[in-house]
Amino acid sequence: MFIWIGCELPKEFELDIRDACLEASGGLELDFSCFTLPQHISLKISFQAGQDYEPVLDFVESLLRKEKRFYVNPKEPEQAGSILWLAFRESGTLRRLHNLLDRDLKRWFGIPQHLFDKAFAFHSTLAMGKPEEIAAYKARLEGLDLPESLEIPAFLLGISESGKGGTYRVVRRIAL
Repeated sequence: MFIWIGCELPKEFELDIRDACLEASGGLELDFSCFTLPQHISLKISFQAGQDYEPVLDFVESLLRKEKRFYVNPKEPEQAGSILWLAFRESGTLRRLHNLLDRDLKRWFGIPQHLFDKAFAFHSTLAMGKPEEIAAYKARLEGLDLPESLEIPAFLLGISESGKGGTYRVVRRIAL
């Protein structure tokens, strides 16, 4: 089983950003399978936890339950090859949470650090596709009206048997 961990974005923002994304996508061949989950900021690259994954979820939930609400600052959409994501400014809170999860999941469950976790970029995926389609899509989203900051209402934990985009489902919501 694969596990995914994210910071839920406010519902109103989610609806606004998805409307803007879908409106800008006309005529482009894009994959919006990322929209099967609530809009979120990834905290760690999803990882394989085996079939006995409930103790891992329990552990992550116990870590995140100690947190208080915090704010994040969105930046412009960025292209990462075949992915377009909304980037977020790194903050002490986001970096601390990422490092805590990375360190403690390795320490207690032997989950290795993924290559992408070494230089982790905080983001919320907007679409996937061929790099040239993503570049055209990014250009259409230039000047996207973004708030200066957003309050994080909850953490989300998701699972997937395959670990492939569009197959994850939220199994726990940890309100802040």
